[in-house]
Amino acid sequence: MMSRKPRRRADKKSTELISYLPLYKAALEGQWKEARTFIDENPEAFTTKITIASETALHIAVGTGKDIIPFVEKMVRKMSPEELALTDQNGDTVLFVAAMVGNLDAAKLLVNKNPNLPNTSSKSDLPIHRAAQYGHKPMVQYLLQVTRSDIEPIPFSGESGVKLLINVIIAEFYVSFGKFKRATKLMHRQSVELAKLLRMEIMELDDAKAHSLLQPPLHLAANLGVCEIIEDIVEAFPPAIWSSNEENHNVFQLAVTHSRENVFNLIFQMSEYRHLVTRYIDSQGNNILHLAGRLPSSDRLNLVSGAALQMQRELQWFKAVEQVAHHALKTAKNIDGKNPAVVFTESHQNLVKEGEKWLKDTATSCTVAAALIATVVFAAAITIPGGNDQNDGTPLFFKPQQHVEKAFAVFGVFDAVSLFSSVASILMFLSILTSRYSEADFHFALPNLLTIGLTMLFVSITSMMIAFSSALYLVFGQGKPWRLFLVVGLAMLPVSLFIILQLPLLKEMAYATYGRGIFRKKSSRRFH
Repeated sequence: MMSRKPRRRADKKSTELISYLPLYKAALEGQWKEARTFIDENPEAFTTKITIASETALHIAVGTGKDIIPFVEKMVRKMSPEELALTDQNGDTVLFVAAMVGNLDAAKLLVNKNPNLPNTSSKSDLPIHRAAQYGHKPMVQYLLQVTRSDIEPIPFSGESGVKLLINVIIAEFYVSFGKFKRATKLMHRQSVELAKLLRMEIMELDDAKAHSLLQPPLHLAANLGVCEIIEDIVEAFPPAIWSSNEENHNVFQLAVTHSRENVFNLIFQMSEYRHLVTRYIDSQGNNILHLAGRLPSSDRLNLVSGAALQMQRELQWFKAVEQVAHHALKTAKNIDGKNPAVVFTESHQNLVKEGEKWLKDTATSCTVAAALIATVVFAAAITIPGGNDQNDGTPLFFKPQQHVEKAFAVFGVFDAVSLFSSVASILMFLSILTSRYSEADFHFALPNLLTIGLTMLFVSITSMMIAFSSALYLVFGQGKPWRLFLVVGLAMLPVSLFIILQLPLLKEMAYATYGRGIFRKKSSRRFH
């Protein structure tokens, strides 16, 4: 019997890749029986690079996903720790593949066999960088546990740390250093390690190096609205607040440009320096008010429903920036000779027209509904259920001796409430239809009318259904209480539909119009 050949790393140039196609397919499909047969005949197959990209069978299996973990487990068990560190043509170990596809089970198997894999680099990257870059939060959390910070390369310091910081910002799972008491143990370590990057190593850098190191994550955080990053960077290196990009935009101008209100709110936590940080002028002569006058991207604009509420939000943005900007900036002109108010008007012309159309369509539809309700409840008020007494003209169901006297009173009261509220809603919607639709009207007047109109319409619908249920009980439900429950249950259906369909819009309008607003000081923590 022929003795088994010792394992050796096959030279790619002398390997016929086509001959390893059965192993490739077995790794891709997780067929361990077929793979084992092939490996028994070709012991070197464990370490042979079987693809044009110099991947091993384990690279292929791990990249397939978690569905074939039993296959991966059997391969890892038969391979040595050194063999698990083999790389493809990009210099990536199998752990890099697991990090990129988010195969957490495979990553645990690999690290348990070879604890050095998390610190094995590829082109200055570590597996944790790839996991963050590809947005796999559980993988990042796991790699934070197993990646050592006491050996080179250290992922939490220098340019490597900044790269990790940028990746976790993009992936949107950064946890502020000030919040790690409430965070998980894993994210606590993330906060501590990144805090070391910002608070310890920066002390050893000169200002120019610190600025160049921190500017990319700082401005990226402003673009994406990650205010925790900005707070931590400025706390670690206060001069970073003055850094600007190639267009001379600082963090607050970037926040205004990208409509990131949580970042802009940091300005309310500043000292008197806020008057200086808002006076930057960009290469086009635009100040922060000019930037606030521009129309934001559609993804930020569509955070609120309807063109009218979008216009309201835009006006709130402009006024919030106007509140903190120096008065001289309100009349300053850019290189096109336009002041901020002109930029705002020109940028929002189409939105004003869309808001006008949206409000008119909404008001018209609601007016029709309110008018129908008013007609029905008025007719019900003069057509008394059960008729009148032929002798004295009093309603038959209102006789003191009748046990349904209370039901009749309920009918009368809620019929009147429905009539009055429907008429009030009609007046509100008519006021909307006859409005002049200037820019300023979208800030409070028009949303206020629409909010009141929808509220009155809801009251009228609810009252009408209560009155209707009372009338049915008066006519058909005497002595049979179960009929009352049936009628009330059915009457709740249209009321429930109105709540489900219109309450989110009504709630959003009420908060935007009467609430505290989104522009205010959110924390007592001093920001520069």
